[in-house]
Amino acid sequence: MKVKEKNKYLPYLINSLIVIVIFCLILLLSKTSPFGDALALGKSDAIYQYKPMLYNFIMKLKTGTLYQFSFNNGLGNSFFFNFAYYLSSPLNLVAIFFNNPDFMFLSVILIKMSVTSLFCTFYAKSKNCSNFTSLIVTISYAFCSWLVVYYYNIMWLDTFMMFPLFQYGLEKLIAQNKPTIFILSLAYIYATNFLLAFAVLIYGLVYFIIKNFFYDKKEIKKKLKTFLIFIGSFIFSILLIAFYFCILIDVKKQMGLGFSDANGNMYLVSTIDFIKSLFYGNNILMLDFAGNTFPNIAVNTFIFLNVIYYFLNSKISSRDKAFTFIGICLVIVCIFSVKVDYIMNFFHNVVGLTYRYSYIFSFLAIMLFIENAQNYDKKDFKKMLPIIIALLLIVLLLGTKMNKLIVIFNGVSLLFCLFILFCQNEKVLKLSLSFFVIIQSLLVGYLTIPNKEENSYEKLPNNFESKPLKYRLTTIGENDYLNKNLYTNQDVTYSFTSMTYNDTLTLVNKLGYYAGKNGMSGNIHNELFNLLFNVQSSNNYYLEKIYTVNKNILDIKFSDNVKNNTEDLIKKMTDVEKIYDKVILKPTEEDDNFYYFQVDEEYALLEEKDNVEVISKGKIKLNKNASQDNLVIYKLNQDKLKKIYEILSTKQIAYTYYRDDLIEGKIQVSEDQLIFTSIPYDTNWHITIDGKEVQPVKLLNALIGIEVEPGNHTLKMEYRFDLTKPLIISIVSLTTLLGINFYTINKKKKKKAKN
Repeated sequence: MKVKEKNKYLPYLINSLIVIVIFCLILLLSKTSPFGDALALGKSDAIYQYKPMLYNFIMKLKTGTLYQFSFNNGLGNSFFFNFAYYLSSPLNLVAIFFNNPDFMFLSVILIKMSVTSLFCTFYAKSKNCSNFTSLIVTISYAFCSWLVVYYYNIMWLDTFMMFPLFQYGLEKLIAQNKPTIFILSLAYIYATNFLLAFAVLIYGLVYFIIKNFFYDKKEIKKKLKTFLIFIGSFIFSILLIAFYFCILIDVKKQMGLGFSDANGNMYLVSTIDFIKSLFYGNNILMLDFAGNTFPNIAVNTFIFLNVIYYFLNSKISSRDKAFTFIGICLVIVCIFSVKVDYIMNFFHNVVGLTYRYSYIFSFLAIMLFIENAQNYDKKDFKKMLPIIIALLLIVLLLGTKMNKLIVIFNGVSLLFCLFILFCQNEKVLKLSLSFFVIIQSLLVGYLTIPNKEENSYEKLPNNFESKPLKYRLTTIGENDYLNKNLYTNQDVTYSFTSMTYNDTLTLVNKLGYYAGKNGMSGNIHNELFNLLFNVQSSNNYYLEKIYTVNKNILDIKFSDNVKNNTEDLIKKMTDVEKIYDKVILKPTEEDDNFYYFQVDEEYALLEEKDNVEVISKGKIKLNKNASQDNLVIYKLNQDKLKKIYEILSTKQIAYTYYRDDLIEGKIQVSEDQLIFTSIPYDTNWHITIDGKEVQPVKLLNALIGIEVEPGNHTLKMEYRFDLTKPLIISIVSLTTLLGINFYTINKKKKKKAKN
């Protein structure tokens, strides 16, 4: 008995180590960073967003320069907004032990995969599974299709990691009215990513209703009591993370984060492609067309077969099979209904990231595997013979346009299943099945996890500078400071983060910055924008973030005409007029449908909108259906630009103290002027003039403006995100939960002592 107690944690350690070794082997075999330079660790947004964000966050923590606001992201944004959306997982702090960005990123992935394996093993053990079954369950979940496709989304991994514990807590609440694990796991899931948490909550509600009200045979009073405990537990979990919800509310208010159009994604999943995806996973389907999407619910061949075997297992009751069938029908509705998928994705149409909640379905398949393992019958399993042969034929027939290695391996796996039907040696079966599950995880991971399409990437540096800059920056590769600090934005006004002030993006679009057809500009050559918005550029025409302008700016109403908007803005700010020169261009080449024009990279606005397309920097094409065969552009007059600079540069702030979230300085305001800032409007900025707090105005529907009396003033702007009240609520809630549990445990101990 003592030997068993001593070794009861060994399966947790072994399973966790095997999962980590498999993942590291995948990276090693593919020569993926940090185990090689052939491929980048991560892909898509991870390269340009998550990895640099994580590095920046950790290095600022280390250097004590993590401020509440930063101007190194678009025109500036709050740290809390990005933190709430991308970095709120406490497990991210494991990266603090490293200085290399790749090792930071890998450490976060590995710690979350390791904890995933622990929770998965815990769930299997709670069902009295053997060490062998818990190993198969853990590897199958840790390397299901969802993980190999989305492994680089480090902010999603926590929900994936926590789901087995959430399921355990949900079952515990329903069966025994014990809600603590449910409360803590749901609170953690919500605090690390609210988008995926929404899908978990819907799942939990549906599971609870079916299990509590329709499946369980308890008295109605007991069912209602359990329901009240479920509702109370949900409310309690929200109170536990009141500080996080406070940030989310502010994100909604300030960032304009809303719901997308329900009709935005009109994708369809064909039945044949769906069947293929069950065997191979969506990232190793080779399609002739782009834009299609698949649910990532493939686990491995053996788990897939066990779902079928579940309905042939005579030890499973008809009642259980009926409810499982209802569950499968609900899963099918989620997969084939665009509207349901839209709801499950928190009322968003996420192009290329649909079904991001599909790890839930993978775990449901694993739950059926556990049920089969507890009720295994060799005679029933032999009923699978015709089904395995049929599936083998399907794999061979549908193997076209597939990775041939995966087709062969799935064929071998199915042939091995035939061997299982007749093999009598239990040890041989267990060893060979473990081997196949590990090899399949390794193979699918090798073909999917490394990012073979984006193998040319800049190696991220290991150095970091914390010196605050008083001006905004341009692109990666153009500025040494940016490279050292892994500044992630290709353009000053476009940031690789969902947490950007939408009003600011609208404003810069109205001014022709990144305006698509209506303007051809990059931050380096948009000299007027650089001047007004504190962007360092080659001609040094840039202003501080704070200066004074004419009050006429309050009367501006923008249209869709970029030229008129820009000229109106400059006229009202400085009284300077007619800042553009008209230029008529002749085509440099043509084909049957288009005229082509070559334009230098100076800031240029196009007069024609509907028939024009900017196909590259400096090259524009005009549809021959247009009424002219020439192109009218407007170029910024350099003499007018210099004049604008001379007027505004004399009215800038003189800093006495500068930090991204705390600005102090002296500024002179003339009559009929106000203080203009190129800082996004955010109610968390607290502004004082000469020691007295003032309320700012929203300039151009996007920026902070300050109306003051004429004269010399001392200005102070401080960004303060007050989380005191919600933190108190969270602390009180946690203390209450711990107190209740301590009281309950203590009461049970006293009762046992009496008996």
